[in-house]
Amino acid sequence: MANRIFTLESGRPMSMPATGDPLAQRLVVLCLPTPGGGQFDPDPVITDSWGVRLVMLDRPGYGGTPAREGDDPTVEERADELAEFLRRTGPPVPPDEGNALDSAGAVGWGTGGMVALSLAARHPDLVNRVAVVNTAAPRRMAIVRDERTMLPFDRDALFIRPDDPALAKPGLGNRIDRLLDEAGRQGAAGLEEDRRMLADHRWAKELSRIQAEVVLVYGDDHPDVSMADGRWYRSRIPRARTARVPGGGALTIAERWGKILAHVAPRHGGLSQRTRWGGPHAPWEPSA
Repeated sequence: MANRIFTLESGRPMSMPATGDPLAQRLVVLCLPTPGGGQFDPDPVITDSWGVRLVMLDRPGYGGTPAREGDDPTVEERADELAEFLRRTGPPVPPDEGNALDSAGAVGWGTGGMVALSLAARHPDLVNRVAVVNTAAPRRMAIVRDERTMLPFDRDALFIRPDDPALAKPGLGNRIDRLLDEAGRQGAAGLEEDRRMLADHRWAKELSRIQAEVVLVYGDDHPDVSMADGRWYRSRIPRARTARVPGGGALTIAERWGKILAHVAPRHGGLSQRTRWGGPHAPWEPSA
């Protein structure tokens, strides 16, 4: 896994961890939850042989991205930064070419789902497929409970229960702990940025502009979000579907990573059947 600094046209640096196949045609941006930063791959065994480049841009105050100064941050600003990265590192794709391999997909986990959706709404020429995992409706966002977000950040900050069955996946617990360590590298700076960013709900007024194919994934054993949140988004996004994961908790993104990649990176980025990971990942079935 590589990590480098991407410098915005404004001159501000952003830490950019990446993994997967650096030569793959399909690029997927992964927007991390609150708190969360640095290098996180939901399932490296799948990612490494899927035929996809997976990139995460640390939000300000997380990982190696310095905290931002000035006006309050917004979800739209984070989305525009991702768009700048995509425009400068890969060709855009017309929105009617839904299966083009050289376009981008976006995955958002928790609060990162809001950034992924805002990216699709504001820059429909750059993103044609989006998967959102366990993202609360804006006015229900409860990520800033003080008892869950005290330093040092622990798994409880992400609503991860000690008995979550996904923790049996090899290495997942270690990867989660590193994500939380990177989230706290600058103290609470990233969390405070997110607090202010999530207080502004104006970004949600643009959801109807989304042209990408969107799947809204919710584990039915998550302690803080539910399919009701997914239905809230589905009612506002033209091409959105909800998908329920029975028994899925806070780590649904890791439990269903293969199916998520099957949506945002169809046809394995052009990787041949002989070399790609061959697990069964049928398309998501819509849920009520």
